[in-house]
Amino acid sequence: MPVGKDETVSTPEQLRRFPAGSDELVSVLVEEHMGWAQAIARSVARAWNLDWQLDGLDGGAYEGLLFCSRRYDPALGVPFRAYARKRIHEGSSEEARKSKAWQRGVGSASDEEQESREISFKLFDLFPELREGFLPAAEGAGEEDVRSSIRTLLTRASVIAAFQENTTANPEAAVDYKRMIRGLAELEPIHQSIVWGVYWCGQSMRSLAEEWGTDELTVIREHKEILGHINSKMVAPRGKVFKKLKIRPSLRGAAMNLRKKKTDPPFSKLMPEFSAEVILLFLAVELYNSLVGVTVW
Repeated sequence: MPVGKDETVSTPEQLRRFPAGSDELVSVLVEEHMGWAQAIARSVARAWNLDWQLDGLDGGAYEGLLFCSRRYDPALGVPFRAYARKRIHEGSSEEARKSKAWQRGVGSASDEEQESREISFKLFDLFPELREGFLPAAEGAGEEDVRSSIRTLLTRASVIAAFQENTTANPEAAVDYKRMIRGLAELEPIHQSIVWGVYWCGQSMRSLAEEWGTDELTVIREHKEILGHINSKMVAPRGKVFKKLKIRPSLRGAAMNLRKKKTDPPFSKLMPEFSAEVILLFLAVELYNSLVGVTVW
């Protein structure tokens, strides 16, 4: 039966009578938590104006539930829902993004709404705690902590939007984009590689950690430091000098390996090429203005 709000589920201690991975344990976990998994699928569907069944989110939630049920070990003492919530949410989100409704837009969805969906999907990947209902970097319950967390989300969303935008569409966007690229090009190569991998190449922080032989939490924390540093620079008065962002000790080995390769960091390599693009764009706009006698920007 689906689990309602007031119904109880088995504790890790009660589940220890079943061997981890056994058919009996899987059956109990799936039966007890099916309703809860479906509730997650419905919540994800509402957020993106989708149908949780017609668009296949229920299937993604079920696959996530089954996956976690087969791998859950009650002996660890972790409640099953804490163990499985992220995976079930990810499964629902993946199905949402693959659905036809997402691809073609729902109802009167504008380009801006479609872009906002893509940004929100990326934010869930960057901040897994959002899947559990927590704001990023919210260490306390104070008002300033909440404001800081919201600023963190807005900064990351802005970076994602800038990287998705076609910056050649207008000079103003191109200048803002160039300013951001210049700031990124001043970072350490390892920091550039994190931003490049996550935002340009679509890599997960887990895959970056595996590639560099470190743990995912290290990359997640460093990513937060990088974006916080960028945010401070973008809102600071012009001319303010910032100290160079330090490399976390657990990432220094990977940083040394990158230096040994003697290849240009991704954004440092991108800057000259992008600068030429911006100059050509301004020249084209100025030529148009002089020919028609109208200022377009």
